Amino acid sequence: MGQQIPFPQNFAQLVRLGKMASEQRKWPQAIAHLRAAYQHKQTFDVNILLVTALLADQQYQQAAALAQEKMTDYLSSATACPLYVKTLLTTHQFIAVRKLCIARPAGLETSFWHQQALAVQQAEVAYRKAAPTQIAKLKKALYQLSARHFYDQLALTKQAQFLPQTEFIDAVTHLLTDPYIHPLIRAHFLNELRQLKVAAALNFFWLDGKKHTVKPSALTAITTAPQFLQLYQQINQQLLSDPIAKQNVLKELTLHAAYLYPFADKVIVRPQIWTAVYLAAYTNRQVDLTVFDSTQVQQIQNWQQRFEQLTQKLE
Repeated sequence: MGQQIPFPQNFAQLVRLGKMASEQRKWPQAIAHLRAAYQHKQTFDVNILLVTALLADQQYQQAAALAQEKMTDYLSSATACPLYVKTLLTTHQFIAVRKLCIARPAGLETSFWHQQALAVQQAEVAYRKAAPTQIAKLKKALYQLSARHFYDQLALTKQAQFLPQTEFIDAVTHLLTDPYIHPLIRAHFLNELRQLKVAAALNFFWLDGKKHTVKPSALTAITTAPQFLQLYQQINQQLLSDPIAKQNVLKELTLHAAYLYPFADKVIVRPQIWTAVYLAAYTNRQVDLTVFDSTQVQQIQNWQQRFEQLTQKLE
C-alpha cells in the first residue's frame, strides 16, 4: 500500500508535512506529501524538495524526469543547479553534464564546474566497468541508425546522451558522414560536438551531396549564423502585427536553419529576398516578388521545395 495522505489538505499543509518528513529522513512519507503538493501547484520550490527526496530514496529516474520539468529554473539558480547536475550524474547522462561543465550556467564558481568535470570523468570510468554490454549495444545501434525510421533514429539520438564522451564522439563522428541519416539528425550531432568543444577536423555530409571538413568547436549554434539572424529578425519585424503567422513562419525557418547547418550563411546570401519569398510562401500576404531578381527568387523557392521534401520524410 502507498503512503496515505489525509484529505482534504491544502498546498501549504502538504509542503509543511513533506518538509517535516524530509527532516526526519522519512523519504517515502516526504515523497507522498510533496508529490501531492506538486499536483496542486507545480512550483520550483516544491520541485526542489521533491527531487531532493526522490534522490535520497534512490528513485533516480523519477528525480531526473521531475528536475527536467524545471530545467530552465535550475540552470538559472546558483543554489539549485548543483541538484540538477546530480540528477544527471545519477542517471548516467554524461554528455549533458559535460556540456554544462563547458557552458557553466547559473553563475557558479569555476571551481564547481571543475569538480563536476572530474565527477563525470570518474562516473564514466565506473560505468564502463559496470555496463560494458549496454555501451556496446548502444554504440552498435547508433552505427546502424540509418536503417531505422526517423522516429526510431530520434529515440536513439536521445539515448546517445548516456554514452561516455569518448564512445559518444566515436559513434557520432561516424554518423556525420552517413548520407542515409536524416539531415536533422546529422545537424543535431554536429551541434552536440560543437557544445562539447571538439576541436578535431571532421568530415560532414551536407545537402549538396558532398563531404565537407568542419571543426565543431569553431562553429556557431544552429540559429546564430549572421545571415540567418538577419532573416529571422526581418521576418519577426514584418509580422509583429500577426503573432500567429509570425510563430508559424519562424518555426519553419528554424527547422530550415537546421537543414542548412552549418552552411546557412553560404545559402542565405540576400536576407531581404529570402524574407519576401518566405512571406509569400507561408502567409496570406500579397508579396510582389517581381521586384527582385527572378533567378534568385527561384533559387530560394527551390530550397524551400527541398526543405518540404525533407520535412515530409519526418512523417
